[in-house]
Order: sequence, then structure tokens, then C-alpha cells
Amino acid sequence: MKKSYLYIVAIAVVGIFSMRAHSAMLLGAKVGVDTWYSDSTINDIRTNDANNQFSYYVALEHFIPLIPNVKVRHSSMQSMKFNTDFNQMDFIAYYEILDNNLISFDVGLNLQSFNGRFNGQKFNEWQPNIYSEVRLGIPATSISLFGSLSFGSYDKTTTVDGEVGTMFTLGVAAADLNFKTGYRIQDYDFNYFGTNKGKFMNDGFFCGIEFNF
Repeated sequence: MKKSYLYIVAIAVVGIFSMRAHSAMLLGAKVGVDTWYSDSTINDIRTNDANNQFSYYVALEHFIPLIPNVKVRHSSMQSMKFNTDFNQMDFIAYYEILDNNLISFDVGLNLQSFNGRFNGQKFNEWQPNIYSEVRLGIPATSISLFGSLSFGSYDKTTTVDGEVGTMFTLGVAAADLNFKTGYRIQDYDFNYFGTNKGKFMNDGFFCGIEFNF
């Protein structure tokens, strides 16, 4: 009887680990947060009021070829000197063109949402973008290089949001823990305010942490 119980337990343990490994190949998720020390230029005037701002994101990936993966990112921008305080939401649908230990490359579409105040004026607008992201692993190390870019030009509004940096990966139970550092720039030319200028640039260094399940 004792041997029978041992066989049952062994089969159950193997089955659980097999199911977890299989689900890991079929479904995946990334959750991350970045803190960003940035300074703004509004209508060609540097604000010189740099402060810490935050960005949060979650991405869901699956095995179905024709249906895109999804990523949602929230970023907040603020300049008290120019009465500017708005949120940016990125709703990204993308495909994995390559995905291995040395290189990963994603491409898709990003629908940006802006909501808040710019130079004292309230606005709530949407902007379509092309999205891409690449990661290059350095062989025999846990370090990789990454970069992402969203670019859109529609109805006389142009937006560019890009970042480059390095990432260190630490393998933990059931997930990879990624430590990130890099540089991000937003260069926007809003056409939402009539005759008023709507130029906005925000740039600075950031660091962050990401869980890759």
C-alpha cells in the first residue's frame, strides 16, 4: 500500500510540473513599473522643474498565431510651472516576429489616449501609432539591450515616444525578474489647441523592475 501511495504522489507531482511547463509555453505575462526622472520642454521653453514620474504596464501573450498580444501602459506627465498635468494610456496590439534568448522583435499598433491639462487647457484626445520593440541578449550573460518606439502622425498631430536601455535578468521561481535602466524621450506636437502652440518634449533617465511570467 505504501508503494502505491508513493507512485500516486510521484505521478501527481510530475503531472503538476508538466501542466505548469505546458501553460508557460502557451500563455505569458509581463508586469512592470518604471520611475522616471524627467524634465519637460513646453512650446520650446525648458521648464527646469525635473521630477520623478511613474509608468506602469502589463502585457499578455498567447499562442494563437492570428490574434495579437496586448500591452497596456500608463504614464503620467507633470509641469507645475506651465500648468501641465496629463495622463497617457497606451493600448498596444502586437505580434512577436522573433522570440529567443538572443533576440526578440515585436511590431504592432498603439492607440494612445491623452487626458488632462496642457499649458492650462483641458484636453482629451486619441492618437494612432506604429509600435515596435526589440531586445538583444548578450551571449553568456544575464544582460540584454532593449529599445521601443511608438510613432504616429495623424490630423496634424505627431507623437514620438521612445526608450533605450539595458536589462539584467534574474531567474526566480515561476518567473524572470528583470531590472531595467535606460533613457526615455517623448516628443509631441499636439494640434488640439487651435492657434495655441502644443509642442511638448519630455526626456530623462529611468529605472524599473519587471516580472516576466
